[in-house]
Amino acid sequence: MPNTSEQFSRALIDKELEYSGWDIFNSQQVRFEVSGQSGRADYVLLESHGPICVLEAKNPDKDPYDAKEQARAYADELKAPFVILSNGTTHWFWNLGRADYEDAYRIERLPSPEDLQNLRLKNLTKPSSLSSEIITTDYIKPYNPAISLRQYQIDALDEVAKQFDNDSKRQFLLEMATGTGKTLLCAALILRFLKSNNAQRVLFIVDRIELAKQTMEEFGVILRDYGPVIYKNARKNPAELLGSSVVVATIQSLMVDKRFRKEFTPFHFDLVINDEAHRSIYGDSREAVQFFQGTKIGLTATPKAYLRNIDTDKLVKENPKALEARQLRDTYNFFGCEPGEPTFRYDIIDAVNDPDGPYLCNPTIYDIRSDITTQALDDSGWSVTVNEHDESFKVKDLERKILIPQRNELMCKSLLEKGLKEPNGELGKTIVFCVNQNHATEVTKMLNGIQPES
Repeated sequence: MPNTSEQFSRALIDKELEYSGWDIFNSQQVRFEVSGQSGRADYVLLESHGPICVLEAKNPDKDPYDAKEQARAYADELKAPFVILSNGTTHWFWNLGRADYEDAYRIERLPSPEDLQNLRLKNLTKPSSLSSEIITTDYIKPYNPAISLRQYQIDALDEVAKQFDNDSKRQFLLEMATGTGKTLLCAALILRFLKSNNAQRVLFIVDRIELAKQTMEEFGVILRDYGPVIYKNARKNPAELLGSSVVVATIQSLMVDKRFRKEFTPFHFDLVINDEAHRSIYGDSREAVQFFQGTKIGLTATPKAYLRNIDTDKLVKENPKALEARQLRDTYNFFGCEPGEPTFRYDIIDAVNDPDGPYLCNPTIYDIRSDITTQALDDSGWSVTVNEHDESFKVKDLERKILIPQRNELMCKSLLEKGLKEPNGELGKTIVFCVNQNHATEVTKMLNGIQPES
């Protein structure tokens, strides 16, 4: 008989199964304590053709991963292609029907009956290799004759394909400078996954609705055969959402009331791409990104490198919590890369010096710093009296906790003075990064005050 601890785990597992759509009181779906020559399987999940998954339960204080060989023996005897290992809160999944899945991996929620049926079908219809879908400069011309892929974009696509096909890698990080065509690259990447049958559904995550709309302008043309939709709009029409192979979503819309858990299962998307990945994997939004079990690809121009030049062996002994914090925030680590080494890198220097280019201009950097900024960078911060109280502000507080008109005026005047001019003498097309919407509004007022309609 299972002890009290394992009984508690089973109570949690029963709830998790019900949450994922299993009827635990229907013996055509779930059976308990199934005995065989290999021993007794805690749960056997069934479909119309028979056993499809063995679920092994362990005590809450044990890592269920340790039971994987035991569960595989049950699965082999029952000819079930899948194994789940769970203690009620931690779950591992193992696809025994695919040679490229050599081991169990963590999942955040148990699969639904439909998930397992779809996975079984995918096991039976092996996809082509990614490399079999040949990429040339003309790859997307059938969809948009005006656009050709650049060689560095082809190189990035082929590097992903090589590691996907040869090394069975399922996490990738593309570090590419702003302005090098990451959205176009992603359209070609998604097309390659869909046409080679390595993905049936794709999720593209952005961090602002404006970026979702911009992405759809590209995807709506190149991926039109796959019905791309914006999640926020399409969820009002479930049939449209379910019928789409490409879903573009903001991380915020997925996080609202944890919709990503309620409206999707971990296996719903085969490919998940994170734009501005250094932001979406940090904080609460990390939960949504980790939830999905498809191949993960991160895009960023500015990855966070918290493990570069760090002696991890020394840090794990002296301060393991500090090491864990660094690992959580490190973009390279999240996407399975070595510290400071993305899957593919094409930075601004590469774009400036590209023999086929240049594709970007080498920037001119002006260091314009107010006395307030200099003081705020000091350990003691910038000291000022506010409402007869002495306050101290660090640089991260400026324009967030306190707006400083004179500092903004200095920045605006410097921009108008140093910014490149068009032939008619007007300021060229310019983007100004502000810390939040309030700051952006103040800067807009300031610019218009100095030079109306600038």
